[in-house]
Amino acid sequence: MNSLGWVGFPAPEFRFSLGTSKGSVLDSVRPTYEELAARLSIAEESLRKYQRLAVAGRYAGAVIHEVNNPLAAIGNLVFLTMTKPDDAHQVREHMQVIESQLRRLGEITRKSLAFYREEAEPKAFDLVDIAETAIRLHLHGLPAGRVTVTKQFPEAVSAHGREGEILQVLSNLVLNAVDALPEQDAKFRIRIRVAGKLVRIAIADNGQGIPTALRASLFKPFATGKGKGTGIGLWLSKQIMDRHGGTIRFRSSQRAGKRGTVFLLTLPMTQVQTG
Repeated sequence: MNSLGWVGFPAPEFRFSLGTSKGSVLDSVRPTYEELAARLSIAEESLRKYQRLAVAGRYAGAVIHEVNNPLAAIGNLVFLTMTKPDDAHQVREHMQVIESQLRRLGEITRKSLAFYREEAEPKAFDLVDIAETAIRLHLHGLPAGRVTVTKQFPEAVSAHGREGEILQVLSNLVLNAVDALPEQDAKFRIRIRVAGKLVRIAIADNGQGIPTALRASLFKPFATGKGKGTGIGLWLSKQIMDRHGGTIRFRSSQRAGKRGTVFLLTLPMTQVQTG
């Protein structure tokens, strides 16, 4: 009997001498495998939704913070306008500022919908805008002066894919970097640059680095070095980047004086792998 039947080749028939002429052991086992595969698929989808909701919670807090400022400005301008309703020049100036603040609110709403909506088709989007949103999600609440943030962005970079999913990836990586930062002399760096038909993104921190024992399994589910981590963020990020025809990799060091981690992403500018 060819043992390769157990690794994907047609399984051999088993003949029994005790009352049956022929039967396949795999026929009785196969439904169990199919059922487990279906359950695994459901579990993976549940993990994706769980992780997305976790990011959504932080995103909601950042959105409230961003919405509050233009709303406060609009309220103040309405009050000032009502104090001198007959001053046409002042009313006109106030209305122009109110209009700009309303446009800002509309832009915040558009970004929020892009994150929460399940996007059926990939489309072009500004990667710099997405990166700025991810940074605001996780850095706006930190004490002033605690972290030195270095951003190297072009004015705009058009990438192609599902905007909400890429925001999820960048949000995961920025959050991981922030969590790894030391209490003193914390440094966070993010860079976006174009290389041919690819966009390259680097996200770096000067934290303690990733333990050597964890590095080989870093993109596998439930691999985490954080006490309260779930270990699904990087796994999902890898899946998202694969679906977009991109890549995700990292470098990390725990050597004194050179501690830190850099995650490197690539994305196509004009096309996406859907699957």
